[in-house]
Amino acid sequence: MNFLETTENDDSFAYFDVQNLSVDHSLIMSEIEEYKDLIFSPNSLHQIYFKNDADVETIELIKNLLSISEYVDDSKIEKYVLLRLSKEDVDKLLKENYENPSTWKLPYEIEDDCYTLTDIPNYRTMNAFIDKIRNNNYSPVELIMKVYDEVKLMDYIQDDEEELLPEIIIGKKANSFGMNKLFSYILSSFGFKTFMGETVLDGNKSYVTLVGFKDTKYNICGIYLFDPSMDTLSKEVYKSDSVRKINYNFFLLPLSYMTRLKYDEKLQDLLNLLAIEDTEFSKEKVENSKANKIKEELKKLTDTFGVDYEKIHNTVKTSKRIDIDTIIRINDAIYSNKNEKYNQYLKQNYNIRKDDLFFKESEEEIKDFIKEEKNK
Repeated sequence: MNFLETTENDDSFAYFDVQNLSVDHSLIMSEIEEYKDLIFSPNSLHQIYFKNDADVETIELIKNLLSISEYVDDSKIEKYVLLRLSKEDVDKLLKENYENPSTWKLPYEIEDDCYTLTDIPNYRTMNAFIDKIRNNNYSPVELIMKVYDEVKLMDYIQDDEEELLPEIIIGKKANSFGMNKLFSYILSSFGFKTFMGETVLDGNKSYVTLVGFKDTKYNICGIYLFDPSMDTLSKEVYKSDSVRKINYNFFLLPLSYMTRLKYDEKLQDLLNLLAIEDTEFSKEKVENSKANKIKEELKKLTDTFGVDYEKIHNTVKTSKRIDIDTIIRINDAIYSNKNEKYNQYLKQNYNIRKDDLFFKESEEEIKDFIKEEKNK
C-alpha cells in the first residue's frame, strides 16, 4: 500500500490530502481495515492504481468500499487496472456492477510494460463484438475467414492515425493499421499466432498480418499473409454486406506474392527480408542487420511463433497459395451459401482481381495455357 501526500494532523483528517492510491498486492485483514479508514474519512482521492500482485478480489473490495463511502465522489476518481488479467478475470470484472463504469480503465493489450487501456463500457462493446464472431464449430481457417469478413466490413479511411480498437469497433471505420490491428487482435484472442508487419504503399505506411495455423479439414498448414484493408468495398457504393464480402485476394496469401504486386507496395524491414527465397541468405541478412526496428521485429516474430527464424522462414517459404475453389468451400461452410450464381461471381471477381493485382509466374502461365487448350 502506498498513500501519497498524507498529513499527520488530527486523526479524523489523517487522509485529507491523499490524492492517489497504489495497490500492488492482495490485501490482508489489517490492510483492509486501513483502506476502510482512508475511504471512510475525508480525503482528496483522484486516482487509484492496481498493479503488480494485486488481484480481482482486491479490485472488487476497493470498488465496494468506494460505493458506500460518504467521503468520496466515485465519478471523479479514475481507477487504472495495470495487471495481466486472464480472460476469466476480465469477464468477471466486466460482469460487475459499477456506479461509474467509465472511470474504470482496463488493459486490453499489453506489450512489454506498456498497457493499452479502455473504459468498462468500451471494453464491453469490444468483447460483445468479438464474442459474436466466436464459434467453436468453425475450423481454424473458417474462423479466420469470419474474422476477416467482419473486419473488412468496416469503412476504410486513408489516414495515419492509430485509433484504439474499441473506437474502431464503435465507429465502424479504420485505416490499414486499424484493420490489421483489429484482425490480429481478435485472432490472437482466439489463440492464433499473429504478427503485424509494415509496407509502404504510394509513399504511405500500410500494414499486413501474418497468421500461422494448421487446418486438417482443408489440409492447410503454414504461415500466411492477410490484409483486410485491401479487400474492403465502400458501404456508400455497395449496400449489401454479402456483396461487400466478395473480395478475397489478400486472404491466405503466401508472403512471396507481395513481391509480385503490379503496383508499388513494398515490404518493409523484417518482412522484406522474410520474403527472400533463400533461407540461409535471408537469415544472414537478418543477423547482419544493424537496424533496431528489425531486431525488435525479429524478437516479436520468434516470440510469437515460438521457434527460431530459420524455422519460420522455411514455413513461410513452403506455404503454398490456396486456390479460389478452396476459398469458396470455406465461404460455403460459414454462410451455408449454396447460391451457385454468387459463387460464380465470387470466382470471376477473384480471378479478374488476381490478374489485375499480381504478375503471374511461368508455372501459372503454363497451367492457364493448358486449360485454354482443353477448352478449345
